[in-house]
Amino acid sequence: MNDVSAEKLRIRQAAFALAERKPWHEITMAAIAQQSGLSIAAVMRNVASKAAILRDFSRDIDGAMLLVFEKYPPEGEAHDRLFDVIIKRLEIMQPYRPVIGSVLTRRIGDPGEAAIMLQSVTITVGWIAAAAKVEEEPAWQSLGRVGLGRAYIKAVTAWVGDDDPGLSRTMAALDRALRDWAAFSDRAGTVTAVIGGLAKAAGAAGRQFFSRGKAS
Repeated sequence: MNDVSAEKLRIRQAAFALAERKPWHEITMAAIAQQSGLSIAAVMRNVASKAAILRDFSRDIDGAMLLVFEKYPPEGEAHDRLFDVIIKRLEIMQPYRPVIGSVLTRRIGDPGEAAIMLQSVTITVGWIAAAAKVEEEPAWQSLGRVGLGRAYIKAVTAWVGDDDPGLSRTMAALDRALRDWAAFSDRAGTVTAVIGGLAKAAGAAGRQFFSRGKAS
């Protein structure tokens, strides 16, 4: 591990140690620097913001999740594959559950930080879809990252407060969210198909009308 990677790890560990004691939005970069034993300038050279710390952490979790499913590909229907992948990701994050709870204590007020974190979640959902091999599923094509992202966030929210070692509340919330997503995407797909059919018919009628006008 080079010096930059070692310093990044120190910064992340410092931020997470603070997050176990107070809400994430109350933690300052100066406090992270003090906790890590690094100067604020050194912290700045390694991370751009608190959101960047979470983004890099999320990327590492995504990598660990993908390694699992490279060895043991998920099986079953799309719902089952997504369920298994998301639950495994939550299991990998289990040691950091207090940190995630700290992050979720309040909505982020900084638009720039919010944008980075939203992008991070979107990227994670994309890798979840890739690991579950659902990128060609109709539900993914209809709603994509938006619908699946909502299901994932609902699962994370339930997981943060789930005291059951078997994660029964989390699994129930995830199952329900995935079924709602699939049902909504089916309806959206039907509506899209109907609208598309009407637009196609209208276009054909218009072309026929104008061709008759030219003929006359």
